[in-house]
Amino acid sequence: MDEKIKVFLQIEIPRLNEDVDIASIRQRLNDHVKSLIPMINIQDLMDWSLLICVTFRSTNGIGVFKRARRYSSDKEFEFSISVTIPNDNQALYGLSKVKEAFYTPLNDKNFYILKFNFENYNNLHEYILESSKLAIDLAFTKGITCNGKKIKFQK
Repeated sequence: MDEKIKVFLQIEIPRLNEDVDIASIRQRLNDHVKSLIPMINIQDLMDWSLLICVTFRSTNGIGVFKRARRYSSDKEFEFSISVTIPNDNQALYGLSKVKEAFYTPLNDKNFYILKFNFENYNNLHEYILESSKLAIDLAFTKGITCNGKKIKFQK
């Protein structure tokens, strides 16, 4: 992997990719992360990399998992972000198929939780992209511990 920090996406909402351009969101989130790198102590990763797994799911907020997973064989750390997708009762652009998905609640013991603001967005693509960016920014504000070093925004 060439990038030290990379975003990948997981979808737990049935057929979400039929309603949202997931490839575009992935590219824009990776571009966002690249723009943050000069503000992060990336050198503390040394020869390791950091994967950001953003999962779109039926849940009760936008959450950043407080702990990173370590994959020594690949010299990779991974941390997870959960982004709630609105159903058709929660937002005008919400999807009825969200009700088909398995509901996975977040808790403040394991996650830093952001409240979702469906009304601040005009469409599902915009909501998903901007909420994911906010969660990534929160992760680097709080810091992700990798090999005993907190990877985070520097002052």
